[in-house]
Amino acid sequence: MATDAELFERLRDRVEALVLGGYGEEWKVLASIEELLRYELREDREALDQLLEYARRRFEQRREEEARWTEPTMNDRIDRAFEELNRQGIIALQNAGNTLSEGWTEVEAAAKLSYELVRGATFFHGQDVERGALGGGLMLAFDAFEDDPGLRDEARLAIAREIRDTLARHGVPTEWNGRPKARIQILPFEWRKHREVPRKEKGTLEQRVLRRVIQERGVTEEAAAAALARFILEAARKEYGAGRELETVYDPERGVVELFQAIKVVERLSDDPAVSENERTLAQLGPLGLEVEPGDELVLQLFYRPDDVYEARAQDSQYGWILGLTTSGRELLPWTARALRDGILRHLPATDQGAPPT
Repeated sequence: MATDAELFERLRDRVEALVLGGYGEEWKVLASIEELLRYELREDREALDQLLEYARRRFEQRREEEARWTEPTMNDRIDRAFEELNRQGIIALQNAGNTLSEGWTEVEAAAKLSYELVRGATFFHGQDVERGALGGGLMLAFDAFEDDPGLRDEARLAIAREIRDTLARHGVPTEWNGRPKARIQILPFEWRKHREVPRKEKGTLEQRVLRRVIQERGVTEEAAAAALARFILEAARKEYGAGRELETVYDPERGVVELFQAIKVVERLSDDPAVSENERTLAQLGPLGLEVEPGDELVLQLFYRPDDVYEARAQDSQYGWILGLTTSGRELLPWTARALRDGILRHLPATDQGAPPT
């Protein structure tokens, strides 16, 4: 069945926008284009082949065009403005998801990784990119991270003005109707986005924060990791009980702080509740089938990180009754880069403090 001309032209416009967009590696964009075309065109192999060939040809042409861009483009100016906004504590994301709701989900994830105090956010999403690449300009969503409902609208207005002022300093013209829930428009411009490949920082959140602290303060990895372990231990004692025999160890291979509780095997529990909290009798341990004797010590790992939810559930089921606590579903820390950074800095020895926190 032949594809009608209107559908073919619409799909070619989408292919054009995806090629011009400039986000992601070519092979990944081509794969997404092929997936889109197979879904839309069904059995029309001829149209599919024509549009895939068009995409490959446009990629080649775009590489040649990019090589001739010697002056900063409007996209370059947007890049620089967004970089400044991120430094100012306003999360600024490009090509964030494909809808407003997906964009705000990416903002939430980015805020957790931010080392700065986040005051607000702005972004444009994938559908905005498609319109912008074809000459339609960009629409920016924005919001303020203000908890007081009475101050929320004024905070939004302040964030919007700051976004517009920052864009203007970088030569990016905008329009906005002044309403706190209306999007800001970057006026239509010639889309010339240098293709970039997103680079994800390697390692766990803890490893990324440790690298930041080491760079920021000039401390050794050992000192920073020890401070992180002390911070986790402090939080665990607050959450699980100060009387528990807890200890923490940083595992450099996994990039996490491991948390353990020590249980002493006894014939009879102590009359002192502070002591018996960390004791279990042979009779209590019998169902586990462990070869232990009075005086032995059991060291059990506690799984407390959000990424370890399945391990925490298994532990609660198997050992929760021995430990006298469950860990799944409990928030030991606010798991953000900022919170971890501040916790490490508070637990560095005075000799390693270096410059004051920013």
